[in-house]
Amino acid sequence: MKEVNNDKRVLQVEIGNNVKKVDITGKDADDKVVMRQELSEDDLDQIAGGVQLCAHYGKRCPLNP
Repeated sequence: MKEVNNDKRVLQVEIGNNVKKVDITGKDADDKVVMRQELSEDDLDQIAGGVQLCAHYGKRCPLNP
């Protein structure tokens, strides 16, 4: 019987406002695709909570509250 490892890792990614779609593909050690997720612009807005971060301040930008 094959042992299943359910441990997870957290990935944090910052993208620019001009990005409209993100494709995430996870591969195992044998280069076999084990997960695939496509995020649309609506998905990205929902995930980010509509908050824009300012690269200069590293937090909510006073210019884009």
